[in-house]
Amino acid sequence: ARARAEAAQAAAKAEAFAQFQEAAVVDMVLQRLPQVAEAVAQPLLGTRRVTLVAGGSGDIGVSRLPGEILDVVTRLPTAIEALTGVTVTQ
Repeated sequence: ARARAEAAQAAAKAEAFAQFQEAAVVDMVLQRLPQVAEAVAQPLLGTRRVTLVAGGSGDIGVSRLPGEILDVVTRLPTAIEALTGVTVTQ
């Protein structure tokens, strides 16, 4: 009886996961985005000197760094879709 109950529980979990797979992936990604942004910015904490080469218009110098970090983070939905098949932006 215990084995049947555990099997039924496992089947119910599998069915629920199948129904909410995309939502679960999106939820997980959204919860982790701040950690990803921190990880992208982390190497800059120990940096003593940064040399940026700017061309054209837009920010120059250190004011360009936040935009670069945001650029990396905004590319994540495309990468996640490529890896999982889930469209995060929807």
